[in-house]
Amino acid sequence: MTVLYDARGNEWLGSLDQIGGGTITDARTDDATLSALNAELLMDLNGQATVQFDLKTAAMNATLVFEGTVDGSNYYALTGWNLVTETMLQSVVLTTTSAATYQINSSGFRRVRCRVSAFTSGNVVATGRASVAPALLYARLVPSTLMVTATAAVNTGATATLPAAGAGLFHYITGYELVKLYSVIGVAAGAGTIITSTNLVGNPAWTTEQVVGAVGSVVRVIQSTLATPLKSSVANTATTFVAPAQLQTIWRWNITYYVGA
Repeated sequence: MTVLYDARGNEWLGSLDQIGGGTITDARTDDATLSALNAELLMDLNGQATVQFDLKTAAMNATLVFEGTVDGSNYYALTGWNLVTETMLQSVVLTTTSAATYQINSSGFRRVRCRVSAFTSGNVVATGRASVAPALLYARLVPSTLMVTATAAVNTGATATLPAAGAGLFHYITGYELVKLYSVIGVAAGAGTIITSTNLVGNPAWTTEQVVGAVGSVVRVIQSTLATPLKSSVANTATTFVAPAQLQTIWRWNITYYVGA
């Protein structure tokens, strides 16, 4: 029976499944050692929908970015998905030993690269591979990986602050909760309290009731688990949820979110 081989001497399996123990010889170079400002590992694409960059270093103090181009000259920042930590990053800051793989949606780009955008010392071995298969992460929900909680003293306002996410990155709010604890007996009924926010589209606000409550009673003032995340308005900017001071009240915030481009 005739056996077909590809250009690298591998037996051509056609549509047969690959099995355990099967090996493929590929003499092409798929990695580069990056050790200077603007050093890069670049890949020309030909219909590949997904790119993965594996970054390994024993010691490096530098920042790496992922970028893509349509025309071959002008590059734009892309977001990498860390397969281990399940976080989205537009830049990878290395200060010591590190090993991680990042997945990028490359559909429509002519080239994609991993580039050293800031350099102090050391080096990183960057390995790249592209696939025509779309990445699974773009077909499923991104999990919340971050949370902020804030509690104030009695008669004091409480502000939950989501710190600036990093260059080119936004907050994606997946849920928020505000509860209040009555600290004394005989809290009087009064006008509603306005809860405000910053760095969210439309700067949403909420109005809470001020009802009579027994000491120690807990009231869940606002709570929402969002089916689709609420994206912050401005990249690399803090987002806040603000409950003002209210007599005989202790506020507590819980905010869940993740960051991405």
